Amino acid sequence: MKKMYDSFEEIDQQLQILELQRKLDWEHIKLNSQAIKSAVYPAQLSQRIEYMLQQTAITFVLRKLQKYIPRKKQKEIELQ
Repeated sequence: MKKMYDSFEEIDQQLQILELQRKLDWEHIKLNSQAIKSAVYPAQLSQRIEYMLQQTAITFVLRKLQKYIPRKKQKEIELQ
């Protein structure tokens, strides 16, 4: 549905609003592109990969310990 304008002033006002929205959207695009660049920067990627590897290693060690500890307790119970 198209908006009907009653005067050229309304049209000019709407055009100004649209121009400001376009400029605002362009600034958002620039900010987002900068954020993406910093997130993809090699140092950032290496830190994230290092963090993920640490978390994976900790999880692996805890699971192995979890399997070992119940067996040890179970053997102690059998000996008593």
